[in-house]
Formats: sequence, structure tokens, C-alpha cells
Amino acid sequence: MARWIYHNPPETAPESEQRTAAHFTHLGNDFTIRWGFYYTAKKSGIFREGDFIIQGPDGHILVMEAKGGQPSCNPLTGEWTLPDGKNPFLQLDAEGRGVIERIVAKADELGVSPPFIDKVLALPDLELARECEHYEGVPRARFVAAGDLRGFALWWDRRFSNKRRDCSLEDARRIFESVFAIGLPATATRRTLDFADRIIEQQTECGYELLDALSENHQLLFNGGPGTGKTWLAIEQARRWTDEGAKVLFLCYNIQLEHWLKQVCAKLSRDIYVFSYQSLGEMLLNRPHPDFDGRREEGTHYFEQTLPEALWVKVNSPDFRPLFDVLIVDEAQDHNTAPALGEGTGPGWWAVYLGLLRQGNAAPVSIFYDREQRFVRRAGAFEPDALRSALQNPVGVVVRSPVRFTRQLRRYFRSLICEHTGALLRDMPDSRVILPQGPEPQLFLNVEEAQEGELCAQVIRGWLDRCEARPHEILLLHAGSKVPSWVGEENASGVRFHAGEPSSQPGDAILAVSVNRAKGLDRRAVVVTGLPAWEEASQDEYQAKTFVQGVTRARQLLAVVTRALTAPLLNEGATCIPA
Repeated sequence: MARWIYHNPPETAPESEQRTAAHFTHLGNDFTIRWGFYYTAKKSGIFREGDFIIQGPDGHILVMEAKGGQPSCNPLTGEWTLPDGKNPFLQLDAEGRGVIERIVAKADELGVSPPFIDKVLALPDLELARECEHYEGVPRARFVAAGDLRGFALWWDRRFSNKRRDCSLEDARRIFESVFAIGLPATATRRTLDFADRIIEQQTECGYELLDALSENHQLLFNGGPGTGKTWLAIEQARRWTDEGAKVLFLCYNIQLEHWLKQVCAKLSRDIYVFSYQSLGEMLLNRPHPDFDGRREEGTHYFEQTLPEALWVKVNSPDFRPLFDVLIVDEAQDHNTAPALGEGTGPGWWAVYLGLLRQGNAAPVSIFYDREQRFVRRAGAFEPDALRSALQNPVGVVVRSPVRFTRQLRRYFRSLICEHTGALLRDMPDSRVILPQGPEPQLFLNVEEAQEGELCAQVIRGWLDRCEARPHEILLLHAGSKVPSWVGEENASGVRFHAGEPSSQPGDAILAVSVNRAKGLDRRAVVVTGLPAWEEASQDEYQAKTFVQGVTRARQLLAVVTRALTAPLLNEGATCIPA
């Protein structure tokens, strides 16, 4: 990704600058962008603020001022349709002079020639055909329109390919660093990743238009692969229903996702009630579940058969009153539609869920699922058709084009497509879908089991020290059902891990969970460990899907620590107990 240097936090910048900067998230690491800078106005001697200074892979420098809308000039008065009515190109010229003076002064100080410097006005809201040579009487060479910004790297090549540089690339970069990067705070890289995260969030929010188009349909089944934004759509759908006065039951399967959803939904409305399958059972039965203490067969039988049957009896008792108006279920593929809980009942656990709604199977529902992400060794089944048959007016919706990842992660994930993961990665976009730039994933091969802990801690320590991620933005995923012993031990990097309940996670600790228990979660930074090398994992359906489900939890930073395994990752039925 491009290197960013910030004068002010990006979130405080005008929208025109943010829309311009969004295009730069696709640039490679041979671009450096200073966002916000001071220059001295030559006539008044007053310090003024400019927008962008960019140094490209050739060492050339571009001064850029961004203006929103489609500014026009009155040919009679010379005034522009901007708040101050002034000619933006005069402002750009003043910025250019200020930058040239500082660059030339530093080059003279170092005893070298300065790099080439140019300047343009950025108009991110103006769509203009490439063959158009003027706008408002101004030559095209003086500005960049929206199309130029979308293909900015190509525009740069055309702009500077024939420009001479009288100093070496090393000297050009040294001059730029000396003038615009001295005193750079440690949070600069951090903010770079923050901005890329905001771009990902904005792309996700664009998917909310899908909910607008479906607003007249009250029973929706959304099918989409990893990274398609299903969870965020579910959250937005819950918010919309509460805005209409509804009490929303928001269900998921695992505790980690439940904890995160509770934090997010609590900020939206107190009428969104978030439960995992496990906590819903405790709430309805008004008692904690038994502690099976590793007795897997007993635990599996309880959660897969005893508990759902007890819940069905509860919601069908004469004195039970439905509690909710709307049902939303995320990661619905983990909620069984079979076997049935009683003669003539609805599909599996869903007979309980529908019994909690005041309008029963006619109530509004939004169900988000991906059958390919259901754990291979789970008992029972999830059949969307059985669910559709239990609802009065269901509408199926396919959600495509993942937007949660950077370009580098998208390329890596596509390399993991094989016979076992083709359906799981079916919606992974090709290179025509523009995503933000990010770091390349770190792959560590043939790591001895005894070295895994220290290596994972070193990777995480690097992210923390470079301010690329905070502890709560990092997830450690282990492939097996058992937590690695080193998670609870001290390490040379001083990284703390937490393998307990998310609600008790210390602020400086990294959450460690199994891959299967992380479904529905995503983090800026993820370390996946305990996996076999992909060449081996791709030969087995369970291992291949575990591998993909783990790595696709990352949004920007990913490290994969693999080793050769001589035994299966889990025993049969090991993950039937809800996380």
C-alpha cells in the first residue's frame, strides 16, 4: 500500500479530500502521500494549508488541491462557484510555489539537484471524457477528474513518463523525506490502515442499498460467501426494524460473535436482543447449562438433542408468550433444520425460533447463511429449502462480491481455490473489482510446533510496535479444538494472549480462539497457526475448509504459520459443543 504522512487526522478532512484520498488507497508502496501541509503565501507571508503532496515511484513530486462538486467560472466576473468565489488554480499556483521553495532550499542544502515538481487541481466529483481537453476554459493538464483518479497510477505514468529528473531516485526520496516526513509520528502507519478500514466500511455500507431495494419484502434469506458483508447487513437490518418500533431477536451460534454483536448493537438500540444458541437456551430455561468438562459425547448429545427439545417444549407450553417481533440470524448454517423436534413441527431448531415471534412464521425475518461454511463434522443438517417451506413469503437473495479485504488478501485467497474450497470462495472477486491496497500476507512454512508460540508473538509484537493494529483488533486463530499450551505462557516478545470468555479479555491481551469458533468474526489483523501447509491441507475437505475459514477472518494484516501434520486436526465431533 502507499505510505501516508498525515498533517491532521483523516477523519477531520473535508469530504472532497476524503473522496480524493479514497482513490489513493489502491496505490502501491512506491507512492508516498503527504495529506495536509503548510506553505507560505508569497504576497502576504501568511501560513496557509494545502491538501496533498505526492511522490511517485519515479521520484517526481505532485502538488494537489482538491475541490468538491463541479466548480464553474462566470466568464463575465471571473468568479468561481466556490465558497470564497476565488479561482482555485490561483490557490494551486501558490501552493506549488511554496512547495518548490522548500524543495529547492533542501536540495541546495544537500548539494544536489531538486526532483521535478508539478501541480494539479483534483475534482473527484467531475466525470469528464478523456478526450475532453478543456474544462471551463482551463487546459486538461491543469486538473484531474474522477476518471483520472480511479486510474491514478496509469495517469501518473502518462503524466511523468517524459519528465526529466536531474537527481538520483535516492536523492529525490531523501529530499522529500527531509522536508515532509521529519518528525513523523509513530501513528502515521496506523492511520494509513485506519483509512483503508474506512474505505472497506464505506464499500460495505454501499451494500445497504440492497436492503433499500428489498424493503417491501419482510422474509429474506441472504446467501453469501466470506467477506460479502452478511453480518453488517444483518446489523443494519436490525437497526432498521428497531427504528420502526420492533423488538428484534438477533441470533448467532458462537459466543465470540455474540459478544461482539452485543457491543455493536448496544450502540444502535436497546431493542436488539443478541443471543447465541447457547445463551438463548439459558435465558429461556432460566438455568445454566451443565458443565461437561471435556465429555464430548455427552456434550454433543445435550446441545444437539436434549437442549432443542427442552426449548421446543418451553415455547409450546400453554402459558408461554412470544417475546419478539422480528428474527435475524447470522451464520444461520450452524442452526439445524433437521432433525425435527416433534411430530408435525417446523424445521429443527427453527421451530423454537419461530415460536418466539409474535406473528410466528408470518413474522419479519432476515436470515444470513453460507452452507459451505458449516462445519464438516457437525451433526444434523441445514437445508435452506426446509426453512423456506416453513415461512409464509420467503424471498431468496444472493450476496456477491466480497468487499471486506484488501487487494493483496483477495489475490492470496483466490490462490486457495481447489476442489474442496471452490464453492466456499465462489464469490471472491477478480482483479476487476477495485479494493484497497494493503500489506502482503506473511507465510511461515514448516514451522516446528515448539517454535509456533514465539513466532506468533513476534509477528504480533511487530504489528503493535509499528502501530498497525491495537490488541483488540488482532485475533489469534488455532486450528485445533484445544488451546495451544504456549497461549498461557510468557514469551520473549511480551505478548499476552487470552483464551477465555471475550467479556473478560484484558485490554492488552490478544484473543485466542479456534478457527471454527471464529466464524462471523473479522479483525484488521489475524494470525492463523497450527495448520498444515496448503499443499497438504488442500487434499482434505475438512483441512482445506478450516484453512480458508481461518485466513478469511483477516481484513488487512494476515500471518499464516503452517507445519506438517501427522494426525487429523480434530477428533470426530469435537466441535459440536457451541463455542
